Amino acid sequence: MNSTESEQSFHTRIDRLMMAIEDQVDAVAIDIDVDGGDGQLILTFLSGTQIVISRQPAQREIWVAAKSGGFHLKDRGYDWFCETTTENLTDLLNRVVTEQAGVTVTAFSEIASEHAQ
Repeated sequence: MNSTESEQSFHTRIDRLMMAIEDQVDAVAIDIDVDGGDGQLILTFLSGTQIVISRQPAQREIWVAAKSGGFHLKDRGYDWFCETTTENLTDLLNRVVTEQAGVTVTAFSEIASEHAQ
């Protein structure tokens, strides 16, 4: 996101991104409950563990909280990147969902296209 983007535009982009993430979770062949609302998406696994994906409009970031840690992602114009791991959002979600599901997940490759819209 650039510094001239309005808050409404930011929320609209994040809404589309959250819907794309939810669609990809629904396409995964493992049981993950998805709850959305209040600017966040909560993925709950059979083990009871959760991943929380939330928007942070004041910082213009997406935050991901998982068993393996908390991750802050910034928009770099063509994708969202984690400030600490340097992973893009797709790779980060594939990794943390794989860790918590206990099976390899690569479902999130489609969400990168949502960034460009």
